[in-house]
Parts: sequence; C-alpha cells; structure tokens
Amino acid sequence: MKKKKIKILLIIFLIINIVFYLNDYLYNIQEKRLVQRYFQTNIKTIKETDNNYLGLLKINAIDLEKGFYSLNDKNNNVNKNIKLLKNSIMPDEDNSIIALASHSGNGKNAYFKNLYKLKINDEVNLYYKDKIYYYNIINIYETEKNGKITIDKNYKNILVLTTCSNKKNKQLVIICQMKSFN
Repeated sequence: MKKKKIKILLIIFLIINIVFYLNDYLYNIQEKRLVQRYFQTNIKTIKETDNNYLGLLKINAIDLEKGFYSLNDKNNNVNKNIKLLKNSIMPDEDNSIIALASHSGNGKNAYFKNLYKLKINDEVNLYYKDKIYYYNIINIYETEKNGKITIDKNYKNILVLTTCSNKKNKQLVIICQMKSFN
C-alpha cells in the first residue's frame, strides 16, 4: 500500500512539473512573438490600446530582450513585465530620464534577475519610436528599498534600471548614460 501511494505521489509530481514546463514554454513563445511583432511594426502607428510594446530594452551582456508598455497600459506592471515608472521622460525629449523596474529572482517574470552581472561601460539599448538609443552604464549602486530612488541632478539623458538586491531591504540601481541614437 505504501509503494502505491509513493507511485501516485510521483506521478502527481511529474504531471505538475510537465504543466509548469509547458506553461513556461508557451509563455516564452508568446514573448518571442511580441518582440518580433515590435520590430515588424512601425511603432508610430500603434495605438496605446493595441496591447503592444511602447519600447524594447536590449542588454546583450545578460541576454535580455524584453519590451515594456506605456504608463497607462494594464500590462505596465512589475508582476507581469518590465515596468515603466511614473515621472519617466522618454528619450526623444530633452533631459530624458527613463526608469524601468522588474523583478529579480527565479520566477518567469524576473526579467532583471541577471542585472547584478552588469558592469560599468556595458552597453544597454533602448528601442523607442523607430530609433535605437545607445546607453553605457556609468554607475551601479545599492540603496535602501523604500520605493524611492534618488538620482543625481547632474545626470541628463539617462536610463535607470532597478530591481531588488540580494541583500535584505536593498535595491540595485544602474544608471546608464545615453551616448547616441539612430
């Protein structure tokens, strides 16, 4: 009787793992389609209600390519995607400051799980309105996790990436300076 219970538990465990694997697999396929659609569509013709990316973040050093949504989009949610933070000024405006946040960790929505691997001078690319904005990392630091990030007022035309640190009650902040666009 005991062996039968163990077999049943193993079968249940196997089925649960298969379901989780298929869910992740399908999620990754959907994500790749969204990225491809972003590049195939003229972003200027997309309406906010079309459920498309506003822009796309690409960091080759950590193999990250993920879109983000506009502030008003229901998908602009750190529990689902990379989140565009309020008060962001987009890169086509003077003195832009784009702030993006995402989870670290092991979940399927932990898009910034490898952010800690980045180094000063690594390149970060932001695709927005048919242009590519090229940034270099100029500062990496940790700060108290209190829902606020203080940015040096001397920074202009920057991209800020933030996620939880592996240290308790700390968040990782990466400042990227725009170097060019095309």
